Amino acid sequence: MPTSILRIPPEVLQKIALYANATLGSWSEVGPPKELYNCLLTCRTFHVALSSDNASELYFLLFAQKFDIRGPIYRLGAPVVREHAPYEMRRRFQAIQIFKNRNLYHPDLTEALWIAYLMVEDADTSQKNVRQLLRANLPTFLSQYLHLRLYEGASENGGWPVMTEEISLAIALSWTLASKHLMIHEEREVCEKMMRLLEPIVPSSPSTSSASSFSSAPTSPTSPSSVFTDDPYPISVLPPRDISYFGTVKRKARPPSASIFATLLYFVRADVLTKYKIPPHVTCQTREEANLRGLTGPCIGDVRQFYEQCRTHFAAFPGIDVGINSSAIASSPDTILCQPSLYQLGRLSGQWGGSYIYPCNAMYTGALPKTSARKALYISLEEHFCYDECSAVPRDDPESGTTNAWLPPDIRAVETEAGMQFSDGKGSFNTKYETYRYGANKVRGQIADVIITGKVEDRHVAAWGEPSRIIGRVRLHDGLMVLVRYSPLGDTSQRQVLRGYVTSSQNLVGRIACNSGPDDANVYYEGVFSLGKDHTHVANKPGLKVS
Repeated sequence: MPTSILRIPPEVLQKIALYANATLGSWSEVGPPKELYNCLLTCRTFHVALSSDNASELYFLLFAQKFDIRGPIYRLGAPVVREHAPYEMRRRFQAIQIFKNRNLYHPDLTEALWIAYLMVEDADTSQKNVRQLLRANLPTFLSQYLHLRLYEGASENGGWPVMTEEISLAIALSWTLASKHLMIHEEREVCEKMMRLLEPIVPSSPSTSSASSFSSAPTSPTSPSSVFTDDPYPISVLPPRDISYFGTVKRKARPPSASIFATLLYFVRADVLTKYKIPPHVTCQTREEANLRGLTGPCIGDVRQFYEQCRTHFAAFPGIDVGINSSAIASSPDTILCQPSLYQLGRLSGQWGGSYIYPCNAMYTGALPKTSARKALYISLEEHFCYDECSAVPRDDPESGTTNAWLPPDIRAVETEAGMQFSDGKGSFNTKYETYRYGANKVRGQIADVIITGKVEDRHVAAWGEPSRIIGRVRLHDGLMVLVRYSPLGDTSQRQVLRGYVTSSQNLVGRIACNSGPDDANVYYEGVFSLGKDHTHVANKPGLKVS
């Protein structure tokens, strides 16, 4: 006698629903589980059997079909993820629907952007999370949002955009979901307009050389990592707050830094707009030819190298680059999500090439300089580390901030067989550091300090000028890097201070402060820089984690 469909065991109905969602139609991994909804609407028996209260395992498996699940399981454990999977799946598809409907003024938009940003943070190699967001055409939504809403409230804020959570999340997601394909096919008019919109968040502004100009503390994990206290533009680092991470599970999370992501978006568009063109005054083909003729400045080979190699990099997969290497993959409930992670030894070692943008004129009108220029920037860096905090190079006076990279102003560095020896003119300290070599260092304990030395190769100095020596330090708890570029001849008018972070896509991004000249040594001009790592050198590969 045939069995009625109403008598099918609930376990069988759940397997049918799971199989239908896994196999029917195209894009079975992306989009909501439509076949489950159809089954729920069939009759009361189906609705009861397939409800989340009676089929928690089904919803957990469906969630795993649709989204990357390893991150939430690692942080919360499988039982918690199973319990909250039905509600979290509903939250995510409600957020995706906001993006699909282009609802730029939805009351829950901030929460929807948080959901999307954490999906990017949890993205795995399968890229399910990112594919869901791309299917909703989130990049287009974000572009429309920034064009229409970035300057809301600016008239009451001196013309500057108000850096809210929502704005910061939108800018960050615009970068993490960007790609070379999207940038190349962006219309020139749209590209130029977006650069103009982002300019106030990618500041190039004058700032006096006071004690508070570079105010980041060298050791405190709670200190803001990108704040100049006397800057004329709004601070873009927002404090952590409680958010719904997964279902109803709360976690503290730090909103992303708008300035870092805006800088990346600005530079990739500048790369697209930069066309290969040899200036008429550049006549030498090679550096050797220029040297023979006694000429300085770029040759044709230098211009070609700048155009071909000095580019801001995208991550290998969309969504992988969440700016600063995040510590979100941590199971402790006290971990702050989206927080910069501990510095990883080897992250800075190697050769970097890119450019920086700085103001051309000494006088500013309104919020932005009238004109700015872009200049090539090449640096080669080495890392030196020690284990004993007591024997580490002393910190500079805290009131000096980062003006000398937290290092004593008269520090001296001498290369040794094992690494580098640091001392000062007073003889108050004399200590040895080991130099990082990829594959050659075996960490013997907790690393207490990392100091950076570097140089600009002679060929790049001849082509682009400026200081040729570099010294700096790394703040270990979050990876903030501060480098001082200086002239070995003691010309302080050329001194530069670079401050920034290495992103997941191997871009070194931050701000550069330069002396205006010998007559105005107390005035800094601040610009922004973006450097890409040369991966052809083995020494550039990341090594051991500092903890």
